[in-house]
Amino acid sequence: MPPKSFKCKQCGICCLTLNDAFQTSVSDEEIALWEIKGRYDILDWIDQIHLGDEHYIHDIWIDPETGDDVERCPWLRKLPNQDKYSCRIQDVKPEHCRNYPKSREHAKKTGCRGFE
Repeated sequence: MPPKSFKCKQCGICCLTLNDAFQTSVSDEEIALWEIKGRYDILDWIDQIHLGDEHYIHDIWIDPETGDDVERCPWLRKLPNQDKYSCRIQDVKPEHCRNYPKSREHAKKTGCRGFE
């Protein structure tokens, strides 16, 4: 959970700039949830990196057409006539997205305005 004093401003910063400050993989459980829910639209954006045996890293937001990492979340949409954004997969978004930011320091490091 984000810190109690955090209030999302829907600025989109967390999704507009995907870099080292943001987690770029998801758990086996999240993959399983998307499979159960038939969310192959989301699964298309995952690159499974085989580590051996039955172990994988699930790298997220990889362009299914080019195989390249994307610079912004493909599920982010700007709200019409507003300086705000929404998530098109809000109900099933990754845990690290639901728990963003991890701390006030993490928010500051990533440019989040939720503590302003």
